[in-house]
Amino acid sequence: MSSHRGRPARRPGASGAEPYTDETLVMRRPGPANEPQAAARPRNRFWARLRLVLLLTLGMVALGLGLFYWQVHRLASAITVSDVRRNPPIATPLIGANLLIIGVDERPGYPQEGVRGDTLLLARLDAAEGWVSLLSIPRDTQVELPGVGVTKINTAYGQGYARAAELYGPDTTPQEGGMALAGTTVAEFLQLRERGMQVDFMATVNFAGFEGIIDALGGVTIDVPRYILDEEYPTEDFGTMRVEFQPGPQRMDGKTALIYARTRHADSDFGRAERQQQVVRAVLAEVQARGWAGRALALPGLLRSVAGTEDGPPPVVTTLPIDRLDVLLGLMGLAGAVEPDTLGQFRLGPEQLQDENGSNLVFDPAAVQALLEQWQRPPSEAAENATVQVFNGTEVAGLARGVSLDLERAGFRVLVPENAPAGVERTVVYNPYGNPATSRRVARSLGAELVNGPAPDGLVSEAEVIVVLGADAVE
Repeated sequence: MSSHRGRPARRPGASGAEPYTDETLVMRRPGPANEPQAAARPRNRFWARLRLVLLLTLGMVALGLGLFYWQVHRLASAITVSDVRRNPPIATPLIGANLLIIGVDERPGYPQEGVRGDTLLLARLDAAEGWVSLLSIPRDTQVELPGVGVTKINTAYGQGYARAAELYGPDTTPQEGGMALAGTTVAEFLQLRERGMQVDFMATVNFAGFEGIIDALGGVTIDVPRYILDEEYPTEDFGTMRVEFQPGPQRMDGKTALIYARTRHADSDFGRAERQQQVVRAVLAEVQARGWAGRALALPGLLRSVAGTEDGPPPVVTTLPIDRLDVLLGLMGLAGAVEPDTLGQFRLGPEQLQDENGSNLVFDPAAVQALLEQWQRPPSEAAENATVQVFNGTEVAGLARGVSLDLERAGFRVLVPENAPAGVERTVVYNPYGNPATSRRVARSLGAELVNGPAPDGLVSEAEVIVVLGADAVE
């Protein structure tokens, strides 16, 4: 008799199968085929989190760009006016445009004095190739003004300001009239139409606007090339005061930089033009040093400084639509691409002077056009074709000759070296005639300081770039 102890009973007809217990079992095949299913949830969570981070980042960027553009639009609303010239040019800094900057002497409380465009600076803006060139026009430049006759070029702004409604229509503001006549006069004097160019945009900056822009940036650093003493600097109440500047790098607020840019009794209007361009270069350096975030943070302060108050004239007025997308992109591109040392700096000076008619400066038209030919070209050594001359400011014999040979081997066009008064401490490269590409590479080759201005008094040279060796060149 067989024993069944220890075995469970079978249901009839089960044919040896396990008993049915009414439980549902989930059957999975073991092995690698199940592994992707196990990892699916963590991977899905990773991509979901990544998408969320990207969306948040894009949202923050969009919010920042929107806030930036809103501030630019507010600034444009406060300072942009119409170009009232007949058939005003259509241009954009993206592919090249000319901006006439007019430094205006207008003093609230003295309406009988009128206004004058005492600074005329024509800027060539080319964002496509990433360069800017400046051309200073002396205020005493002689021109012929319709309805006035032979006069100084700075009279144009004042005439347009006073006769705005007469010249351009009843709804024209004085600032619009002044800029229009100044822009037309400069374009005719320089014969820009013959070059296929025009004064495309204009901007005025008065004393308060100049100071405010620099103060909004926290000041600028200016390297004063030589000692300046002006015993007759004009004050706002039409008096005079004594001002002086020591040579060397120094930090200047808006008020000090304005005095530096306006003083002229220590040398001339030509020297003043160089100082004004130096301040422009310092402003560009300050803007670049801030980076994009710093520039955006500076916008509210700039808005307050240029918008002005209801009680006085606007510190800054322009026909340049800075909130137009192409203009804004062009200006932003230039702010990031143009290095201060590569800024093209040109001025009408003694080299182009033909005659003097009383206090009027009469310039040789052919010499003016030759200068414009340089001004309108992108800065490059080939285009500049500048010569270099080395002066020895030490007592080490043969030093200038050795440096000249090194520069010649580096590809520069070098003139015969000369001696300068001994005792120079540091080597300086001077760029008096607007050759930024050549002067910059010379300065880099020598590890020297670059000064975009005239050489020290007493140094006479036919070269476009001048090197004065100091004691540091001996080491």
